[in-house]
Amino acid sequence: MAAAPFPYFWVRKMRSFFVLFDRDLDGLVNKKDYVDWIAGRVSQLIPKEKAEAYIPLCSAAWDFYWADKAVNDNVNIDDMIQTHSRFLSDPNFHETAEQCFSAFFDSVDANSDGMISLSEYTAFLECYGVHPLSVTPSFEALDTNHDGMISKEEFVKAGTDYFQVTADTPAKLFWGPFRG
Repeated sequence: MAAAPFPYFWVRKMRSFFVLFDRDLDGLVNKKDYVDWIAGRVSQLIPKEKAEAYIPLCSAAWDFYWADKAVNDNVNIDDMIQTHSRFLSDPNFHETAEQCFSAFFDSVDANSDGMISLSEYTAFLECYGVHPLSVTPSFEALDTNHDGMISKEEFVKAGTDYFQVTADTPAKLFWGPFRG
């Protein structure tokens, strides 16, 4: 019996996420693409003490979310979708994702005021190669209470929903413009 296809919109989100890391457009993502490239940018865009906490989070995220399917340290789009699909049915994913995105929030919140400003969110997305002019629509979509800041709750919910919700929601913009 063949497995049911993954929800179409969710697959589009996963493709959009994948292309953030396929820097050389070879159809493969490896730890160098995922961690090393970002680490170089994080060191330039985020305060040093925050960057020192962020880089190990990226490495742990690679190990947990991607490396499961890595062949010769490379992951193609189909393997990435298959690996990430476990988050649609894994009852523990939500809690694990909340912990992960909470830690990411703490690193992105450069001034430790408990909120992420547009400039902090811009620096976060620039770490992933998102052009600064593309950030404002994403920021506005995540700022669900429209107070001009992203709270930890808004950030964690959008990050978790990006991977777990199969419908078209503002969370699709968590990683910048939707490329799916």
